[in-house]
Amino acid sequence: MPTTTRTIFWPVDLPRDVSDGFCYGWSAATKVCVAGVLDVDTEDDARDVVSSLDGVLVESCGSQVVVLGKSAELLGNTIFYHRHRSDSLRFYHLHPDDHEEHNPSPYLALSQHDFTHRPLRRNDGLDDTSINQFNSAMLIESLISPRSSKKLVPRTASILFVVASILARPMLLLMRCIAPIRAVYLPSFLRASALVQQLDVRAEQAQFFVSQIGSLQRRDTIDIASYASRYTNFFNTVWLVLNDVTIGIALGTFLSENHHALAHIINTYAERFLVEEIKWSLIWLDSWPAGLKLNTELSRFYSHTFIGLVDIFAHLLTNHIQPHTPVLITILGYASIFGGITLAISLLMDVLAVLLTPHIFICYFLARAVYARVGGTLGSLWALFRGKRYNVLRNRMDSWEYDLDQLLFGTVLFTLLAFLFPTVLVYYALFAVLRLITLLIQASMETLLAFMNHFPLFALMLRMKDPWRLPGGVYFLFVPSTQRGSPSRLILKNQPARLSSIFFQYIKLWARLARHYNPLRLLYSVLSGRYLAAIPRYEIRYGYGGRGRVFVKAANLG
Repeated sequence: MPTTTRTIFWPVDLPRDVSDGFCYGWSAATKVCVAGVLDVDTEDDARDVVSSLDGVLVESCGSQVVVLGKSAELLGNTIFYHRHRSDSLRFYHLHPDDHEEHNPSPYLALSQHDFTHRPLRRNDGLDDTSINQFNSAMLIESLISPRSSKKLVPRTASILFVVASILARPMLLLMRCIAPIRAVYLPSFLRASALVQQLDVRAEQAQFFVSQIGSLQRRDTIDIASYASRYTNFFNTVWLVLNDVTIGIALGTFLSENHHALAHIINTYAERFLVEEIKWSLIWLDSWPAGLKLNTELSRFYSHTFIGLVDIFAHLLTNHIQPHTPVLITILGYASIFGGITLAISLLMDVLAVLLTPHIFICYFLARAVYARVGGTLGSLWALFRGKRYNVLRNRMDSWEYDLDQLLFGTVLFTLLAFLFPTVLVYYALFAVLRLITLLIQASMETLLAFMNHFPLFALMLRMKDPWRLPGGVYFLFVPSTQRGSPSRLILKNQPARLSSIFFQYIKLWARLARHYNPLRLLYSVLSGRYLAAIPRYEIRYGYGGRGRVFVKAANLG
């Protein structure tokens, strides 16, 4: 063997000065990765053993496994690394943030075209090939020296796999039966009903379970990193569903046992805040509030119209909704028991939207329509006074000469609308505030649903319990010598995945929510008369089966 100084990657569980046996692994120009040591007498015997691995892991590890010679013949700078069994689901991972691969840095793209920059040679330093060799070292040893076969997953996971595989066939048949219905009718219902969306989430989770059972039940795998990623995603979903059902059983039992007392409390507060307080606010606005003299006739028209709508809702609330409130609470309880707390929350969202706040939406819609029309007309008349006209073809304001009768008529209309505008504004502001409160309650429930459906609970537990299973890069640990004459050691360690890489989906979710519910944006929408809508549900929902569902993506060793 050549004695050129190279970097020797040596397993930390093997003594560096072993004298018996021959080393085997992967060899390159500037580095050598030792996978293990064969306890044989001659190098020919070692080659015969290694020849049985012809073609194994060549694509991911860069080359064939070869005999490297005696330990004393491998001269160079030694770096120790850990060999992990496949059943431990531990592995090295070079890149810390795989979820940022889809947004490459523009400076990195420019540096690739810089002819003054000398690119690194392929075999210089650590790369994905070296990482794959470290992760495959124990697998190579198990192929050379087979031991008793162990399952890749623990016994509890195996039991869950058996139960899931039993349920997989009927679930698959059910999914095939409802697939045409989902494709035709589901999109419109998803936009209108939170309950339908939650049922669709459960259907996606069931489909995700069925699709992952076959690959996760294998006893061994070459691509440990990919298997560990799918394993983490699978059991994270299992944990979320189990926690959802557990909390739902507790909440559902409480609701079912106390439905009469809860119904009395809900009826009292619903009638107070949804009827009496709104009517009091309308009467107060019709009585020159805070010394603000509004147009009496228009204010009375607004007040009587909206009070009439509120009275209609109060009649429906008193005669048709409140008598059935205990039944609704019982239904919420059973939905929570059998479908989890997320199903109860989604059903509550639909109840709030359909049964408890329709009068607020109707009053807001009417007030906003009048406000937007009056505001737009005032803007057009103001442009008339300045000799401007909006050019719809070029989307800009152009100069224009108006006749005297047009200016006179515009002055009369502007004066009339200017005196009516404060009255329109205060009634619009009232229902815009009520609409904002409704949207904030809905946004809070949507965020809670996203938290319950997609929180990386299992991944977070793995990071605290066993960070090797969620790697976020590598680093070198210098271990000084403890005895005189013994050399210091440099050990390659795994950097635990950062919390930002585990919660990156929640960071994106928070960014979307903050952007949509930005106070300045909401204030501008209110002042400009734009419709205040909740954030679309598909924007705060994650997908399963390879659509953003991986919390910390693993390196692909295959």
